[in-house]
Amino acid sequence: MPVVQWVVKVGYAVETRDGHLGIVREIFEGPPQSAQSIFVSTEPYMRVVDPGQPDLYIPFEEIVDVSEVKQAVYLKRSINEVNALGWTRDPRRSDTPAVPFFPKAHSEPAVKPDANGGVPPRPLVDSGAWTPGEAAPRPEPGKGVRIGDRFKPGDPIPIPGQYMCTVDRFRKHSRQFLEENPDGRFPPAHHSGALWELEDLRP
Repeated sequence: MPVVQWVVKVGYAVETRDGHLGIVREIFEGPPQSAQSIFVSTEPYMRVVDPGQPDLYIPFEEIVDVSEVKQAVYLKRSINEVNALGWTRDPRRSDTPAVPFFPKAHSEPAVKPDANGGVPPRPLVDSGAWTPGEAAPRPEPGKGVRIGDRFKPGDPIPIPGQYMCTVDRFRKHSRQFLEENPDGRFPPAHHSGALWELEDLRP
């Protein structure tokens, strides 16, 4: 069982370290497990659905963070690990084989920028919120950086505000970054693969 009791709700988006997996459609307790112990425990799972892909059955122990504001669940794995982990097999039906999962790019097709270097807006999820990406894209025409945009270590700090490590939720204001890094760039994250997420625009 995970140490943190994550609160996941049906309808939340599920994100790996490198992409979007789908939407939570069901939450259930897995089959009882006893690992050479007198204690029998069950592991909570979520069923994640995405058009054109087999349903995924992901244990809560794979979660690194849940954002109630953005209604998103963040996992510690990458998309390419789905098949090796057997997430396409329903733990309640161990007699059924795992269905192959074919990772696909969830980004929009490449579009040539116009004369102003404009790019199309990011797609919306069912809830109407902006989908979080691995890193913030180029600014959209007429729009600035938004709360929830993510940046890689070494990227220039775009605007003053509070930023959060996407793995352990450590928070730091851009003023503190600039005191330590006068070059105006994000420092290395606390964990491998972590990003800095814009959380608050207050000065």
